Amino acid sequence: MTSNLYKKAFLLTTLFTLIIAFIQFGVYHLNAGLLYTHQWYLLLYFYLITFISIVVIEKTTHQDAEKLSKGFFTAMMLRLFVSVIIAIVIIYFDRVNSTIFAMNFLILYLLYLGFEIYYLISILQPRLSSERQVEEKE
Repeated sequence: MTSNLYKKAFLLTTLFTLIIAFIQFGVYHLNAGLLYTHQWYLLLYFYLITFISIVVIEKTTHQDAEKLSKGFFTAMMLRLFVSVIIAIVIIYFDRVNSTIFAMNFLILYLLYLGFEIYYLISILQPRLSSERQVEEKE
């Protein structure tokens, strides 16, 4: 069952990233000035960090669904910490494009955070409700 969840996480994260890549491709051809020059690296970063975050959360909640909040907030804080460090380093070394980078980074960060929350709610809610039903029967 766990490997199916990882496959589903991989497929949905990949599909979500492809949709964003398609939108970025369209925006680039309409107005290239709206996107950061290294937009594809940003997309790859958010793809990887989201997938890793989902896998970590699923591993922590696999045995005990009550650890969901702990796993989610730990993954979210690690993502925030790593993202802030990466953003500061890029803004420091690429000051010319810092505004475009900050806008693109923030938009991608929020999109992927929303995707992660939606994914986790849709996947883990049935697991939590089934465990509650088992507890109520006891």
